[in-house]
Amino acid sequence: MESTIRRIQINTLHLLSNNDCLSEIDPQYMEIKQSFDANLLNKYLFPYELELKESLSTFWNNENFLLQPSFGLSLEQDRELTFNQFKKLMELATKHFGLIDLERNPKKIAVFTQGYRFQNPSVTTLMGVHFSLFGASIVFLGSEEQRKKYTEKVEKLEIIGCFSLTELGHGSNVQSIETIAEYDHDKEEFIINSPTITSQKYFIGGSAKNATHTIIMAQLKVSGKMEGVHAFVARIRNDDGSLVKGVDIRDCGVKMALNGVDNGRIMFKDLHIPRDQLLNRFGGVNKAGIYTSPINPANKRFANTIGALVLGRYIVSIGSVAFNSVGLTTAIRYSFSRKQFQGSDPKFEKQLISYSSHRKRLIPHLANTYATHFSNNYLLDLLSEKEKKEKEIHILASALKAYSSWSTRDCLQECREACGGQGFLSENLIGNFKSETEIYTTFEGDNILLYQQVAKFMLSESRKNPPTDYQQPSNEQKQRTDRNYIRSFDFLLEALNSRLNQTIQYVTEKLSDSVSEGSAIMDAWNDNGTYIVRLGVAYTEKTILDKFIAAVNNYPDENTRNALKLLVSLYVLNIIDRDNWFLKYQFISPQQSESISIQILELCKEIVPYSISLTDALGFDHQRLGPIAGDWISRNKF
Repeated sequence: MESTIRRIQINTLHLLSNNDCLSEIDPQYMEIKQSFDANLLNKYLFPYELELKESLSTFWNNENFLLQPSFGLSLEQDRELTFNQFKKLMELATKHFGLIDLERNPKKIAVFTQGYRFQNPSVTTLMGVHFSLFGASIVFLGSEEQRKKYTEKVEKLEIIGCFSLTELGHGSNVQSIETIAEYDHDKEEFIINSPTITSQKYFIGGSAKNATHTIIMAQLKVSGKMEGVHAFVARIRNDDGSLVKGVDIRDCGVKMALNGVDNGRIMFKDLHIPRDQLLNRFGGVNKAGIYTSPINPANKRFANTIGALVLGRYIVSIGSVAFNSVGLTTAIRYSFSRKQFQGSDPKFEKQLISYSSHRKRLIPHLANTYATHFSNNYLLDLLSEKEKKEKEIHILASALKAYSSWSTRDCLQECREACGGQGFLSENLIGNFKSETEIYTTFEGDNILLYQQVAKFMLSESRKNPPTDYQQPSNEQKQRTDRNYIRSFDFLLEALNSRLNQTIQYVTEKLSDSVSEGSAIMDAWNDNGTYIVRLGVAYTEKTILDKFIAAVNNYPDENTRNALKLLVSLYVLNIIDRDNWFLKYQFISPQQSESISIQILELCKEIVPYSISLTDALGFDHQRLGPIAGDWISRNKF
């Protein structure tokens, strides 16, 4: 039996390197199986730019400054540390890629972002503002001449950028922002003004203290005519740090998290900028003072302007997977080593992971994390194509950003609670990361509105290709409660496909009925918003399943593939269990509903022995995480 304990300890990578917690050998101890190679699975999960990935891994293993946390610092200390870490991160980034790779090789950006090992997420946010918002605006909205003018300065931090879109009175409704940029033909300048209190740019990351320049999203006015929202590059600070004439900035103050990021609010009063600082890829003013654009009407031009910045939503989604990975790696490892209450034998306390309720809290989130990751990979492939499928990219990025950020909110909350008071300690990262990622649910687009965008796309597509009419499964099918049937990919695919098709038809009918009864189209849309969001979710979960199954079926090793198949089944059965649609529309019988609940618990139990390898494959070294991911007993010696 002693050899059994030693084997367990080796397999858990020394989760329990201190035997003081085992006064005797527990016959109910749950073993960990390593029947597949986590390193090979990691290479399958992250197959891009392997040389860059290896180089970054070596860097992080030998890095100390960028790994410093910001726990317990004052606001000014937090901001100073974050800014200095940001500068070092930019130095590292520009050794491997440039701004142009946002367009030409986004896989480099993805590998770099997935390689982050910070304990201070404010750094990644500041990097995102400067590089992926300010820099991306120049790459995707600027002309070739403007790219040449600004790109190197952004990369070398000769310019420190922020992104001024959100206003006090307008966030998601970008088309109605109030900031005005009026063209003065005589001076060949734009004059930018914030005409109302609600037009001030609000919550602008990096602006309160450090940014020298910003992208201003404003309503363009030329010869008295409003031409819609456009992007302008503007200097907001002089070399000595003083504010440029026409710019007033105030600090937003302390936030619930991400206090290393200096968020500010900005008012413009007759800010003059040259004509060539309008980013003019989709429209500009020529020397004759005439506005021209290759894209008309204005609504289509606006869609192209906002759509060009879609990469930020993808980055939120891969960031969500990374934060989930840290939480799950920590919480699952802790649940193997932490014991609580006696089992059938009163001499022994049980591991947390041996409780079905504890497994149910964590393992479904592991399935969701894998599912989301494979869809992120699919989206990255789309972003990397030379001939980009813009509509599919926009819809999938919106869907994944909404799905992943809510998933992370829920995942980290469960991980936090599952670790008890240890999850509340900053050094164990989960609680800290939970607070830091709260903003994910609203920046880069409010999730409710993103799901409505997804649903709008589905309704439009359904007019061209109507979905098949929903038909309940036969009575014979609904009598099947055996695990092979309930877990089968055919059943799982049919479940989510049926829900999607029926929901498309249902929402279409609801909107049609509202309009027939006299409602204006927008009123009909708003009145049915709850159903519309459900359609967005149904599309997202079905799409994620398609990519999940394709990735799992292509994995070469059978043992690993079988473990991944368990995750696929759990991912979908958990959806069916939570959504009353499947019972309401009689896709499943009450008996099948009961069987599904049982199968979820069984799947969680079957996945547990593989869970350490599955979390290891996500790429976070537990020895670089919080104490409870490793030898927490030795860590707490006096």
